[in-house]
Amino acid sequence: MSTLEEALATRHRLSVYHVYHEGEEHLCITPFLDLKKEFGYTDKHQSAAEGYERNHRGSDESNSYFVHNPTLAFHSPPRTLHRGSKKLGEPICLIHNSAFWRRWKLQFGRNLGDVVDRRGVVKWEHRSSPNNSTAGDECALEGYKVRSWRLWGESGKGYHYMVNARRQGEGIKAEEELRAVEEGSAGDDKGEKTDIDYPTVEDCPCSFLTEPPFQPAVAEEAVSLSWDSPFSVNNRRYHFEYAGIYFFWEGTRDLPGGAKWSKRLLPFHHLKLIAKVPGQGTNDGTFLAQYTSSIASKKCGQLWIFDSAITKLLEQTGNSVLGVRRFDSEEGFEFHETADIRMSRVYEVIMATAMCMILGEWQKRLTVWLIFMLFGSMGEGANIAGASS
Repeated sequence: MSTLEEALATRHRLSVYHVYHEGEEHLCITPFLDLKKEFGYTDKHQSAAEGYERNHRGSDESNSYFVHNPTLAFHSPPRTLHRGSKKLGEPICLIHNSAFWRRWKLQFGRNLGDVVDRRGVVKWEHRSSPNNSTAGDECALEGYKVRSWRLWGESGKGYHYMVNARRQGEGIKAEEELRAVEEGSAGDDKGEKTDIDYPTVEDCPCSFLTEPPFQPAVAEEAVSLSWDSPFSVNNRRYHFEYAGIYFFWEGTRDLPGGAKWSKRLLPFHHLKLIAKVPGQGTNDGTFLAQYTSSIASKKCGQLWIFDSAITKLLEQTGNSVLGVRRFDSEEGFEFHETADIRMSRVYEVIMATAMCMILGEWQKRLTVWLIFMLFGSMGEGANIAGASS
């Protein structure tokens, strides 16, 4: 089962995700349509879009994901994949990328919810080593300080204010000042409120007015997604290994019937995920996921993940214990037929690597386009100079 047609013919349980742009830097992955971001949307469709949004408001967002790209001046922190449709959802992993898209490093851990702050970066006190070095350890975490100053556009405006207010406060005086801010009496000279997202007094308890102690943390595990052969015929192929299974993403033109315009206009934008088990002959592998790029400007595309194919693959390879997620109250994994594979670590790995591929391929195409534009402007400038001389 290595083609999309074969995967659909086997009637596997399928999860469909729509990948939308959130601003210029973030992505929202959701099973719900956002009609306002679909291709062909006009003002005539506004009432239908609002009705659809009302019907799905308050729906379960546990199967949605959000890729947050934090902004921190003079630093390049990793992206964060969250569960839920907002950037303040539960962190799943940190996404590091190397130069020229050669390698992506994904760090997973149940402790990321305590380690990652509201800026979307690892807290300084939770860095893995005192000197903040991560060399030689794939699971080591790099921490980021909260500075006394902040540039416009940096992530975590309210969190930055909270930490600095905590540093400067002194006992009851700090509590009174923060309460005054909370009540709106502290603002500019005219007594007006500022536009800063001020924290509450409870967010800045006086017992925490000192810098928190060094509490090193590490990721539970790290996964490496590597570019196989950048200068070969199959130059869109990336691979990673997990749970003894070899996975690889690669380009495809095998699209569903309803995506004819994407197939015609975007022939080199689509991806598929194949899994192979070492030692099981020379089969073509198991088809697990498909990404179809969209021609809409506010939508990246549509991601299909064959949930039951993943479950069957784990059972066949003896990795059924990876079928469900380990919770804090349990010592190990439990596996049963009704387990939701979407809550498993292997599913999170597939989702995270899909986001790496979507982001990386988009950045490559943008870079190529900018290079062509640069050479085009240089050629035009040379022609103008030759004509004037």
